[in-house]
Amino acid sequence: MSALRTFDKKLIQSDPFLEKFKNELATFSDLKKTDGIVVAVSGGMDSMALLLSLDTIDEFELFVAHVNHNLRPDSDKDEILVRNLSDHFGISCYSHSLDPMTIEKGESVEKWARTKRYDFLNQIVEHTNSKWIMTAHHGNDQVETVLMNLSRQSGISGLCGIGKQNGKVLRPLLGFTKKELIDFVKRNEIPFHEDATNSDLSIPRNFIRHTVVKPWENEVQSLISGIQGSVEHFSEWMEALDHFIFELIIPKVNRSVNQFEIPLNGIENMPNMTKVRLVQLLLDASYHELWSKHQIEQLKSFFQKDEIGNKHILPNGWRLLRDRKSILGKEMTTQTKINPVELLPDHPVDFNQYRYELFLEGQSNLDSTQNREQVDWSLLKDQKLEIRSWTNGDSFQPLGMEGHQKISDFLINEKVDRFAKKSQAVITANGEIIWVCGRRIADWVKLTEKTKETAILKRNHIPS
Repeated sequence: MSALRTFDKKLIQSDPFLEKFKNELATFSDLKKTDGIVVAVSGGMDSMALLLSLDTIDEFELFVAHVNHNLRPDSDKDEILVRNLSDHFGISCYSHSLDPMTIEKGESVEKWARTKRYDFLNQIVEHTNSKWIMTAHHGNDQVETVLMNLSRQSGISGLCGIGKQNGKVLRPLLGFTKKELIDFVKRNEIPFHEDATNSDLSIPRNFIRHTVVKPWENEVQSLISGIQGSVEHFSEWMEALDHFIFELIIPKVNRSVNQFEIPLNGIENMPNMTKVRLVQLLLDASYHELWSKHQIEQLKSFFQKDEIGNKHILPNGWRLLRDRKSILGKEMTTQTKINPVELLPDHPVDFNQYRYELFLEGQSNLDSTQNREQVDWSLLKDQKLEIRSWTNGDSFQPLGMEGHQKISDFLINEKVDRFAKKSQAVITANGEIIWVCGRRIADWVKLTEKTKETAILKRNHIPS
């Protein structure tokens, strides 16, 4: 590592690397001069070259973000170097220290580190009111990533490699080879720390780098640019498919924060891989990991089966259900038993994502709706009203029927899907069901000519 020194910006500005770097920045059409950029700097060669290039251009408001993963004995030295260089350039530096003891059992170190790193970068973006994050991924990283994805059978998405832009994350060095970076760093004596673990061949990426990519690149000079070109072609094809799905299919999907409903008549004649991609795009906000071939094949198998009630668990905790006319998707949260809640006049209570209220009226001319029902209060005022989840064996007398019906049969007749069944609530009076909430009241509590006191049962969905 070279000692810190004063850099000759005029000399660096004339470096061919910097001219190419400026051209790469120009490809980001939304990137404007004076934009705030949080630069991810590890202290390694690539990120130090990125920082020096951005500082030399001097067109943006820069902030340095460094994450100390505490996975190596000399990781503290990396942080010191990054802080010293940031101070040297007069750039604010934010650092964050991670505790490896928080890695969950079965979680890969790489995934843990990446998640924590991007969480921190996004925090600094908010703290500094910046617009962008820049990372130092380069062309060789791209080739290594594509080869790793190929070995995992990650499909077309895996062949698209690392995106040059993903939302607010920009990667302006993807058009550079590692050799170009090495030469630039040597010419300008940029200080950096070499990660000793980079030579550890037990790490899959390192094995691919040293035993596959380097020898291959020595034989084929255009290897990196060639694979980069293929990645761009794959990305364009994927972009075309995604555009088709976003424009023609997703507008027909009923969506909310934690569920969606895909009409079967809108997708039944489509290839199964188009259906798979539709689900991936619907889940994009909550799941960014590549899917393995096994996961993709399982989802294709789900779409091939026409059985009503067929279910499928997705890799991120979502579930799919084939209903009569649609595919239902729902984010599954940990189910905990909800105790019954007493309902009193003018005392709103919350139960399973809904707020329930009971109002007393002398006479009411309001029409009943799905979430608001009128009942004869004179029959109920001396009874204890409770809200609870329905259970097997429950029955009631639906409005308009003479006899009783099991709740399970009633829900089937109402064509209630299995997801909705699990969260179905009922209101009871001294244990007897008076309202299958959101569906129908019991016949014996309906308003009649003899009704003198009216109560309004009302519920409103609580947004997630």
